[in-house]
Amino acid sequence: MYQQETNPKELQIHMDGQNARAVWAKDLNENNANLQIQEFKNRCGGELKNCARIVLDNDSRRQTVIMAKPYEGEEEAFSVNNEQIYIITRNGEILKIGGTRTSMKKRFGSYLCGHHVVERGRSGRMSVTNAHVYHTIEQDLLETDSTWEIYTWLLPITTITQNIFGEEVQIIAQTYHAYESCCINLFRSITGTIPFLCDNSDPNY
Repeated sequence: MYQQETNPKELQIHMDGQNARAVWAKDLNENNANLQIQEFKNRCGGELKNCARIVLDNDSRRQTVIMAKPYEGEEEAFSVNNEQIYIITRNGEILKIGGTRTSMKKRFGSYLCGHHVVERGRSGRMSVTNAHVYHTIEQDLLETDSTWEIYTWLLPITTITQNIFGEEVQIIAQTYHAYESCCINLFRSITGTIPFLCDNSDPNY
């Protein structure tokens, strides 16, 4: 006998997050910076690659309620430890630009820490950005058929030579902060503002 699929909104794991979403989910209708990823890719020389989709996680055996699913053939790229820029989109529209010195898998895992808000009976020890991103995505996925995706740009390894105690030492430089800020500044030059789910960028660049 055919069994009707349960509406995710009716699942207890999502019902438990209603109060948290009311506090932390941003109203996407307030987003006035409409820039499509394809236009931004063209400005960046096509370096950004679509690597994963963000979907609801309806498995009650896990505490978190969203998950990133790498596209076929992108599993290794999603897990590689390398400095990179990432962009989160909704229906192709850029909502978040960020950078990381580790893998995209680990960075997305930090967004899942947005679950730890007091409204869910948790510790409240999480970054405000993670809480906003996490609950905004969950809210939208519950309410709409929108497609949320992650694009990544693996950055080149940059080394510098530094004399330490009389010895020339090759040091791998951390550069993603500069790339991230330049990407946000490019976004701002086109739209007049930063991406809707970004709080700030490095003021040194």
